[in-house]
Amino acid sequence: MESDTGILRKMCSGPATRGVAAGAAPSFAVHRRTAVQRSHGISALRAAAILFACGAPLLSCGSGTSGTPAPPPSDEQRAQALLDPAAALPPRAEVVALADAVAIASSRAGRTERGAALAMLAADLRARSFRLDQAEADAREALELYAAAASAVAGTLQGCEADRRRALLAGDLARDAAVSYRETYLASRRQAVLAPRTPCHAALERTLAMSSAYRPRADALRALEREGDLASEAASRGAPSPSAFAASPPPSGAVSPESAPPSSTSTQAASEGQVVVTPRDAAAAKEPVKLVSLEPFGSEKGGRVVIHLSGPTTFQVGTLGADAAAGKDARVFVDIARASAKGVPRETEVGGVVRRVRLGAQEGGGTRVVLDLAASLYRRVFYLPDPFRIVIDVSTRPPVRKDEQDASGKREVRRVVLDPGHGGNDTGAVGPTGLKEKDVTLDIAHRAATIVSRELGIETLLTRDDDTYVALDLRTARANAFHADLFVSVHCNASENGQARGPMTFSLDRVRDPEGLAMRVAARENASRPRKNGGEGDARSIDEEMALIASNLDVGDLMARSRHVADLVQRSALASLGVRWPDTKDQGTKTAGFFVLVGADMPAVLFETSFISNPDDEARLATADYRQKLADAVANAIRAYREGK
Repeated sequence: MESDTGILRKMCSGPATRGVAAGAAPSFAVHRRTAVQRSHGISALRAAAILFACGAPLLSCGSGTSGTPAPPPSDEQRAQALLDPAAALPPRAEVVALADAVAIASSRAGRTERGAALAMLAADLRARSFRLDQAEADAREALELYAAAASAVAGTLQGCEADRRRALLAGDLARDAAVSYRETYLASRRQAVLAPRTPCHAALERTLAMSSAYRPRADALRALEREGDLASEAASRGAPSPSAFAASPPPSGAVSPESAPPSSTSTQAASEGQVVVTPRDAAAAKEPVKLVSLEPFGSEKGGRVVIHLSGPTTFQVGTLGADAAAGKDARVFVDIARASAKGVPRETEVGGVVRRVRLGAQEGGGTRVVLDLAASLYRRVFYLPDPFRIVIDVSTRPPVRKDEQDASGKREVRRVVLDPGHGGNDTGAVGPTGLKEKDVTLDIAHRAATIVSRELGIETLLTRDDDTYVALDLRTARANAFHADLFVSVHCNASENGQARGPMTFSLDRVRDPEGLAMRVAARENASRPRKNGGEGDARSIDEEMALIASNLDVGDLMARSRHVADLVQRSALASLGVRWPDTKDQGTKTAGFFVLVGADMPAVLFETSFISNPDDEARLATADYRQKLADAVANAIRAYREGK
């Protein structure tokens, strides 16, 4: 393949490039770029850079002209070229990298017209990528950028246009015309105060008129109008436009848990700060189920409520805004179909951002579970099978965060959670001489925490600090509430025949292990209850269901980032152990549906340090030296991740 310089020289030799006006450069460049990409096999963005250099006459790229070589186009120019409707977008990774570069430039420019213009450009590029590839992370990032631009230049035509585009994209992401109407209505009410006489506000009014068929009715319309009043009042006070995830939910009025109307649900309604994953109707039991218990957890930064049920069922999720006049908190509620709650307390005080949990019976045999919140929070609701439970997560931290790296490639890692597996009456696996997994994992975690906190200067939390039992769901809840940047669950492996040896590291995804070892490990660590026929088919069906849940929760490419961390942990373990124990066997990195990893809003891995069922591995795990080497491996992997490796 020819070098870019050679291609550039050929392209700049003909007369066709000399007379191209600067204003016409984008469409010309995009057209030529496609031809270059096809004929020479170079990347789309590199081709665009070459063509921009040839398309601007001021850069001295012409036949027979000597002078300074043309500088490459800026990120802004390249992004503008890709917004041409005739442009064929390059691979998504390249588009995301370019949009992120423009967004960084916007952040540096600050709350200025220039900063807003760059934010709009990055948002437009992400939005176009979403509409072509349907990657929801692109839409969420675009929503945030539009909101930032609208806030930075509020009261201008540019600010109004950013708010308008944000509203329309929110509806596209939700795939719901009613959401489009709601967001456009609220944008119109804001802009009626901020930019009432601009063409943009007129466009908002026209959009509302054309979509009147999707206008809510009766109580819902009155609630939306009250919300519009609040939006207008906030705009008059100079309050910033809502973010993509913190859009204000409808005011509640005086709705009680028993009488509030059921809400619609979707897999991911990110325009309202909500991610919802529900089971398929066909997978739910047709007979009534019982709400067995509630498991609440609350802190100042986040909370989780786990609803344990006697069997699978369907549910719907909704939100209600705070109503100071009526003395009502902001709320998240879950309507559980065909569920009774006899014997479960009707109200449970929690603390932190989750003030209390309340239950209310519904007509038709359902139960409503309401979380009274200290403020409007980001929220995520999903289910876990075997046994069936519904998990409600709320947080002050948004669900989507990019893999931020600075100019040197380093990542910001401020907090890490180490999770010693098992504990208390859950001993985990036991070795041939009686060594218990729960004791080994706690010791390794303590050793690793010392290194991470003292040597790396990273704030570190252990999900358990002594020999106590901590539920799997609570371990992840503590990591989320801690706002951790990494989560490492430490375990000891076991095999039926006691022959397997060596470390193995998992991340969350569908099992891709033809030998079935990963599936058996996941079943043991998940401590799932016995199935009716106890066969591998049941384990495989659970794994498939877990993979589906995980993919729907995979915001911000968490699974890919977790796989990267798993690879770092595994390589670090082999390097740490290999010098002293060269016969260490590499069991590799694998994926499986671990309950303890589902719902983590940061990269999360499960590290199987060695096989405690193997006599040789057990003997090593019993020594302080071996445990220290494993702790070093965990700390070194965290260091490598922070350094951008």
